[in-house]
Amino acid sequence: MKVITYLINLDGSHDRLAEATQQLRDINWSFERFSAYDGRGKDLTHFHQYNDVKARQFLGRSLLNAELGCYLSHYGCAEKFLQTDADYLVVLEDDMKIADNFKTELEYVLNYLDQHQDLDWYLINIAAKKKKFSRDIVQHNGLSLWHAFYFPIRGLGLIWSRQGAQAFVEAGRTISVPVDIFFQNWLSQNGKGLGVWPALVKPAGLDSDILGTVATQGIARKAKENRDASYDFKKQKRMWKDRFSALKFKYFSS
Repeated sequence: MKVITYLINLDGSHDRLAEATQQLRDINWSFERFSAYDGRGKDLTHFHQYNDVKARQFLGRSLLNAELGCYLSHYGCAEKFLQTDADYLVVLEDDMKIADNFKTELEYVLNYLDQHQDLDWYLINIAAKKKKFSRDIVQHNGLSLWHAFYFPIRGLGLIWSRQGAQAFVEAGRTISVPVDIFFQNWLSQNGKGLGVWPALVKPAGLDSDILGTVATQGIARKAKENRDASYDFKKQKRMWKDRFSALKFKYFSS
């Protein structure tokens, strides 16, 4: 079994890199820095993979250029992983704080999954804020690995299988939603998301460098997103559709 780790870090974010590096070195966890895609300040027409019409139909708003940068960073990690011979990929964002049991429990989870190839999964969220619409697979030292039928929205710490990364590269080629919403919608519809609880990665309490400062020059996020009148309705419709799919997988899947 071969596991690699990418740490997403924006060029110039030296303090974040130093802090994250120290955390991982303290537990002897090897990683490679992944240079984040900097979408800040770029016009939406710069992003050839982005479909604004589809975004407005699905979300009721346009994406922020920084959201597109975050999406492309995660997409690039999956692409790079597939060019290696590794079996699993851990993706971490640099504004994270790892749990004391990060190494021991992550090694247990990866070994368990490698020994149970019958489990059909794409992506594991190791930074879940909540555990909802779930079914436990195994427990170890107070930590549970579970089917995350309603995939957690937080993308601070993730683990990819090769088949999951390949499926993401294919299904996520056109961008119309932020990457965390894509993961939640996609995995709630196919039932191939997993999670761990309690979370092994939590936010360090810092604003995202990749997402940048949303409210700049007196412009609120709502205005920057150019929301239309259907925004709230489409948000609720999306969430309830994903929850309904999650419930079906939870109660009617083996």
